[in-house]
Amino acid sequence: MISGKSIGAALFVSILGFAACGLFDAASAAASAGGKGACDAAVNYVRLINAGDYGSIGKLFAADAVYMGPDGKTRHGSQEIGDFYSEFLGIYRPQVKAASYIEQGSECLMELDSKNKKSGKYVLTAIDHFTIDPEGKISKFIVYVRPGSSSQQELNAALAKMH
Repeated sequence: MISGKSIGAALFVSILGFAACGLFDAASAAASAGGKGACDAAVNYVRLINAGDYGSIGKLFAADAVYMGPDGKTRHGSQEIGDFYSEFLGIYRPQVKAASYIEQGSECLMELDSKNKKSGKYVLTAIDHFTIDPEGKISKFIVYVRPGSSSQQELNAALAKMH
């Protein structure tokens, strides 16, 4: 069994590796939107979530994409991934913001903050790892949820309501 400390250590090492190669913030990511950088999909992902346009999230993914989500399940293809997001986010209804982006080649790591529904404050919720294909679509996406946070509790409650 993999412990939370092992996952946290591996994630920390991954982030340091990316940071050494190219850390940038949300303003830089937005400025690069015309340049088709690896984090453009992450910027669009946040925008669609905050707009409540959950049905369009699947369009960010390649037809053969692999998604490893917060529920520990792996989903394949833009249709299955899009269906998951439509149902899940329709229940969860988060407000999110990117705290930072790290980009290297076709890879993007994003620290994602969610607005706590009780306090109204943004808290670190997840680290999202995007791999982008040559067409600018997400080919692989892994969500690392921050353990023990109030956002994780809200997220788990929404996942429990899904069919």
